[in-house]
Amino acid sequence: MTRRQSLLAIALALIAVGGFVSVGPPRLVLLNASLRIEYPWGRGLGALAAAAGGVLLASAFSSLTLRLVGGVLSTGALLAALHLLRYRLDATEGGLVSRGVLGTTAIPWRDVSRVEQGPDLMLVSGPGETRIRVDTTDFQPDQRASLERTIARHLREKNGGVRPEVR
Repeated sequence: MTRRQSLLAIALALIAVGGFVSVGPPRLVLLNASLRIEYPWGRGLGALAAAAGGVLLASAFSSLTLRLVGGVLSTGALLAALHLLRYRLDATEGGLVSRGVLGTTAIPWRDVSRVEQGPDLMLVSGPGETRIRVDTTDFQPDQRASLERTIARHLREKNGGVRPEVR
């Protein structure tokens, strides 16, 4: 087996295994009156393995085009890994807090002006342009229902029974 064939075999194995391990629903933890949603570490590590596979794939070829394809694959997998490792959503007594790659956004319950719901998305709006976008594509139905109930309960409690606009 040549060096190139070895690199290709390792790269494809890393991409396949990493891709398989990195998908799935997040972990939902219910804590008394709070809720936390985050991805298990293994998912992020799987995406990192896929990114490493993309780097090996790029290094196995001398063609610039194929190297670029491997680089794009690596970059996408690395961004996915960062998202999976950093993402956390907390619905606490104080408000809704979302942590991601680009930073942390917090909206106190009393400042929530609107909650929009779609099939794979929840958008919680606060003062000004403050928004927390919750992509629920990977959620299991019971996880989505728990999140909706938790948000609704906190809004009722903190707004004196007056609910903000829900669509």
